[in-house]
Amino acid sequence: MNTTAGKKLLASLLLAFAVTAAPLTLNQALADEAAAASIDSPAVSQTSSGGTYDNVHHFGVGLAYAPMDMVQQNGSDVFSNVGFVDARYWFNDRFGLSGGIGLGLPQVSPQSSLLATLNVEPMLAIISRRHSLLYANLDLIPALNTGAGLPSAVSLSAGIGIETEIADIPRLAWFAQWNPLSINWNLPNEGPSATGFTFLGSLMNVMVGFHYYL
Repeated sequence: MNTTAGKKLLASLLLAFAVTAAPLTLNQALADEAAAASIDSPAVSQTSSGGTYDNVHHFGVGLAYAPMDMVQQNGSDVFSNVGFVDARYWFNDRFGLSGGIGLGLPQVSPQSSLLATLNVEPMLAIISRRHSLLYANLDLIPALNTGAGLPSAVSLSAGIGIETEIADIPRLAWFAQWNPLSINWNLPNEGPSATGFTFLGSLMNVMVGFHYYL
């Protein structure tokens, strides 16, 4: 009798312990799972949501390409390809400044001519995300022809652009912009002289390139 009673008492104690410990174990497992999920969730939400652009307060250097279509008096194109060494700096996630020095090669003779250009471009971000920007820009480009008989020019143009980081290469971002509104002044040396307003204009309306931010 005593042995049987002792076994029943021991079984009752074990059952009571199991009933008490099971919820504690389950609660601990759920707490551990929630803690593990909270470690990963901030990075996911930060990546997918908006915020300050990653390259704000970083100086970017890179290369850019812009086709140019400067028309002679006979209607033929003079320059078609301009390469730039370009720099860009975003002061905050709304305002940035870009500038560069470029050289253009003539599409038609005389082949000895070169077009030396400067590029000064303030930018205002329309939409800002952590890894990309959509911006409006105003572009001032004086272009000096080094050969005789071909026009030099000054262009003021406005448009929009996009800059996006390359996912697998930190600090490297590509950009593309289109300036459909432009006012161009040709400054000839025995060549044509014209001032005009163009929607799909003549001087450097498209630019593509990349920057590496230091």
